[in-house]
Amino acid sequence: MSGFTKPGSNPAAAKLLLFFCRHHVPLIGRLYKLMLNCDIFCDLRNRKVIMPHPYGIIIHSKTQIGQGVVIMQQVTLGGRQLGVNEAPIIEDDVYIGAGAKVLGHVRIGKNAVVGANAVVTRDVPAGATVVGANRILSPEPEAPKGSNGNGRIVRLAK
Repeated sequence: MSGFTKPGSNPAAAKLLLFFCRHHVPLIGRLYKLMLNCDIFCDLRNRKVIMPHPYGIIIHSKTQIGQGVVIMQQVTLGGRQLGVNEAPIIEDDVYIGAGAKVLGHVRIGKNAVVGANAVVTRDVPAGATVVGANRILSPEPEAPKGSNGNGRIVRLAK
């Protein structure tokens, strides 16, 4: 862990990136986004978004992002088809792992986890975990004493 930032806060590179996104600084902001290889066009004003490694992040202009969302490096939040203006809805306290792709008009529920390199093209219920290509693991209800605590698969991509 780095000694420069406390857990749950953004490093300097992400703070600067979010400043340029929120205030629409034209030339310097675009150059900084180019340097970080980021294209972030959605409205992030009044949103607490945490980007521990703000490199290679692509966010569609119509994407809606809730409070307390963690977005790791190389994440894409965008449309599935060219010419169709649709984007994901990310609810509060969602964790999106490195390299994940959330595509199309899908909703990621509150407290959900999108695993590293996951591809999501279907809605994800609140508290669920997504791994691989649309493999959605349900949140574990109160497990009986002595159980192994593993989630169960509720829906698989066809």
